Amino acid sequence: MTVPTAPDDHLGGGPRPTVLVLDPIADSAIRRLREDFTVVVRLRPEPDVLRELVGDAHVVVLRSGVRLPAAVFAAAPSLRLVIRAGVGTDNIDLVAAELAGVRVVNIPNASAQAVAELAFGLLLGVVRRVALADRQVRDGAWRKDDLLGVELGGRTLGIVGVGAIGSRIARIGAGFGMRRLGTVSRSGPRRAAELAELGVVLTELPELLATSDVVCLALPLTEATRGLIGAAELAMMRRDAVLINVARAGVVDEDHLVDALREGRLGGAATDVPAGEGRTLLRGLDNVVITPHIGAMTVDTQERIGQRVVELVTEEFAVTAQGSTAARAAVVAGGGIPG
Repeated sequence: MTVPTAPDDHLGGGPRPTVLVLDPIADSAIRRLREDFTVVVRLRPEPDVLRELVGDAHVVVLRSGVRLPAAVFAAAPSLRLVIRAGVGTDNIDLVAAELAGVRVVNIPNASAQAVAELAFGLLLGVVRRVALADRQVRDGAWRKDDLLGVELGGRTLGIVGVGAIGSRIARIGAGFGMRRLGTVSRSGPRRAAELAELGVVLTELPELLATSDVVCLALPLTEATRGLIGAAELAMMRRDAVLINVARAGVVDEDHLVDALREGRLGGAATDVPAGEGRTLLRGLDNVVITPHIGAMTVDTQERIGQRVVELVTEEFAVTAQGSTAARAAVVAGGGIPG
């Protein structure tokens, strides 16, 4: 999926708008964009190189591997659109973008199914001790009596953030026969009805933490959610509970998480988004499964995201493609930043 830099890539050099791609996206999307745009692919450049690259760019496409601070927007007078080819926008200075008149759009729903499925892959990795068993067998050991796990059927799943991803996690949990609790950022009669249809009981966070066998985090990182799960919240959880994080690293205070796991105050944890020192500290614990932010890394998701990137760029410039004008009104659902 990694796209090499084409020899003829250049910024400017023609009347066509320039699309600067900073993180890997599907090859098919690059090919389609090149039909109507000048496409420059420079994967994860250093900050000083990035400031040079954006000088003539009209569109920037990125994922989580690159940050766009205020200095980037100041160096990009032609920039009109930033596309975050994924869910979160915490790596983009949204205030600076607004001041510069740059529209920022994310693609929140394309990866929802993939992330929800990974959440259960991580969960099974913890409760059935799959990762530990794999390491032991690779090391020549065969100690299955030390790998006693638990079943998910009949247990309680608490979903912190029942949005696009959380809703799918709830549906998968139903297939395992789990009782499901959930929190939402905004509630009302309509949302309550939707949750009821999913079989999710709307619950305040303290009660959810105290009563769930599994707590799954599936919410965006904002100032309101940063550090949401800290020492006090971890202390509310059952000693045999499992914490699954498919949200963002900053939602959990990883220092306190490590302490709780080491001291036996938590049964286990898994994270697709370890950060900083937590990567090293969590790595030494047998009751933890860690993956390197692979929630959206499926062929299906990357193709959907690539298609949406092409649509968003085409809509921005109302490019005529294959004999038909792409109207701005033809926006596919799910192409904006959720409130």
